Amino acid sequence: MQGVGPGSVLGGRYAVTLRTSEGTHHERWRANDHTLEREVVLVCFPAGSSVAAAALDAARRAAGIEDSRLVRVLDVGTDQGVGFIVEEPLTGAVPLSHLLQSGGLSPDEVRRLTGEAATALDKATHRGLHHLALTPSSLLRMSDGAVKVRGLATEAALTDADRLSDERASRADAVGLVKIAYAGLTGRWPMVSVDDGLIPAGGPVGLEAAPTIVGGVAAPSEIAVGVPNDLDLICRMTLGGGRRGPVSPGDLALQIAPWPSEQASSDGATGIGLRSRDDRESLEPTRVMPPVRAGAAAVGAAGAAGAPSAAGASTGGAGDSGQASTIFFDSVPDGQPGTTASRGATTERVQGGVAAAGAAAAGVAGAIGDKVGSFARAAADKAAARAAERRSAHDDDFDGEDIGLVDALDEAPATRLEPPLPVFGREVPEAPSGAQSRIALAIVGVLVLIALFIGISNVMKIGQHDGPTPAVTVTQTRTPAATQAQGTTTQAPPSTTQAPPAAPVGVVGGTGFDPEDGTESDQNVKLTFDGDPSTEWRSRWYGTATFNGNKDGVGVLLDLSAPTVVKEVELVLPAEQNVTVYATDSGSTKSLDGAQKIGSMEKANGTVVIKTSGQLQPASKILVIVTKAAPAEAANHYRAQISEVTVR
Repeated sequence: MQGVGPGSVLGGRYAVTLRTSEGTHHERWRANDHTLEREVVLVCFPAGSSVAAAALDAARRAAGIEDSRLVRVLDVGTDQGVGFIVEEPLTGAVPLSHLLQSGGLSPDEVRRLTGEAATALDKATHRGLHHLALTPSSLLRMSDGAVKVRGLATEAALTDADRLSDERASRADAVGLVKIAYAGLTGRWPMVSVDDGLIPAGGPVGLEAAPTIVGGVAAPSEIAVGVPNDLDLICRMTLGGGRRGPVSPGDLALQIAPWPSEQASSDGATGIGLRSRDDRESLEPTRVMPPVRAGAAAVGAAGAAGAPSAAGASTGGAGDSGQASTIFFDSVPDGQPGTTASRGATTERVQGGVAAAGAAAAGVAGAIGDKVGSFARAAADKAAARAAERRSAHDDDFDGEDIGLVDALDEAPATRLEPPLPVFGREVPEAPSGAQSRIALAIVGVLVLIALFIGISNVMKIGQHDGPTPAVTVTQTRTPAATQAQGTTTQAPPSTTQAPPAAPVGVVGGTGFDPEDGTESDQNVKLTFDGDPSTEWRSRWYGTATFNGNKDGVGVLLDLSAPTVVKEVELVLPAEQNVTVYATDSGSTKSLDGAQKIGSMEKANGTVVIKTSGQLQPASKILVIVTKAAPAEAANHYRAQISEVTVR
């Protein structure tokens, strides 16, 4: 970049310090904002380039979206032939591309990172913005585990990506997120085009390419272990050819939900870098216990004698010359060079530790008695048999034999596993004692007497009045012609009918209410006061009835024709929901500051009336919030739904 370097000042306030990355048309620099005394990030590009105007426009539109998971755009401008976009600093953030250098992440962490990014991009989709250039470098994880998506709309403009319709752009972002999930699970990047080439494969991203097969790339479960079935299926369908898989980031978020709310405690790889056979052969062996036919008495004696005796107990084979074989739990092929020598050396290194372990095992074996499992019995018997064969073919100083665990278990009898020991000892009584039984019966008797007393008292009150009957006053009136003198007035009889209900207050307008971004299907709010219960206002859909846990509720803010002391609000709800109604003068579509609560109702459905429990101050607006949404048109789709609002 001409004119940009350490010490350069752009826009009269941003002092450039260090370049962090470089792209085809742009560079990313750290800088200091001298006006606000803070660190920022500058994305710099030539102001006269073909992508400059589109990038600046995309940055201005992206700055209008408020979401903590999207990197904020703080400022845009041009200076000395350099266009620049100012982003918030991401101190301590690590791109996903760096996290994957040592292999894949845990499935829960992949699900969380992908789900948070998908939710943020779904919110941007409602504003007509898309990313279109998603790579592992676009997704960052902060030091506290928070997820950030960098380059919304601007990255596509700077890379001169194809302009797509909203439908195809949403599909492209969904495919990009699936590729990121694939990379998170396997540590490899799928270089494959999707939708018959309408969505290109893209360039390298600094990760090893995923192996390709006919029609796409290998499934994650074929590369890594422990891959969840749903994530594996989504990757297969999306990256395996055809036009399948999620159609938008919101659709993907719905399919993989729910995900953990916090960062996983470990980023352990899902099968990346498993130990090879050579590594497994270097594992230290384990000494076998004495042959089983020596009896439990020999084992118990070893436990009583302590660690040295336990080590020496291996010389007590019945009918043998005191030699026991060694069982290796990590078997290797027969005839492999160097195996016997390395095993013998390893056996000597661990003999001291095995002695102490043998003492503890001997004590346990003595408590169990002669109930030795069939697998251990078969292993010991076969080891002793092989020792006898080798002893007959060697000198008298034959020092045992190495035998693999698989070979030792080949002759194990096909018997069922023995039942586990009881949790409680045999001395625990199976039935309560006599004193316990008497106490229980006494408690039951007292409860029965109390219930009987209450029942008799209620029966005796049947037919009785709860209080004195109020006197009824009858007022008789006479006609004025017969009984009333000229110049007198006649008192009208008292009215016995109730006062008519308060007249409805006119609703003249309104907007959506969302504590997160301040807008929620604003264009349909008018349907809540059009007088037609068959039409309704519906929010955007969410994956859970509690709005994915991101907000307390959404609703509508309605303008009244005049300030009114609200007595009651009548709602027509097409489905069962939890609602709360407020009276307010504030025009905020994100905050409840200054709002007066009228009332709330849970599981409200149909026509419901919420009345105020006290005297309220006059208010010019009514706020109806749905705190628990109702199921919508598909599984795992929930929406807030309001047909009519009448204020009195």
